[in-house]
Amino acid sequence: MTIYVHIWKSAETPQAVDYSFSPEDGVVGVLRITRATGDMNLCQPCPGDETNTIYQCACKAVWNHWAVGNYPQTTKYIYG
Repeated sequence: MTIYVHIWKSAETPQAVDYSFSPEDGVVGVLRITRATGDMNLCQPCPGDETNTIYQCACKAVWNHWAVGNYPQTTKYIYG
């Protein structure tokens, strides 16, 4: 089974950036990455993501951008 996780910037401050994320079925979760450290926090779980698989995919995609100093408006992650 392949999961496409769509990720988009939904808010930002000088300290952190919030990203909303969703698989193709349209449910939405929100994560926050701290600019200084790259720490990730789940702000709003994605409904139906009991194992946090979609959240972890979104984290990996956002962290890979953060590691090179990039905070994209949108990105995606393909799992599976």
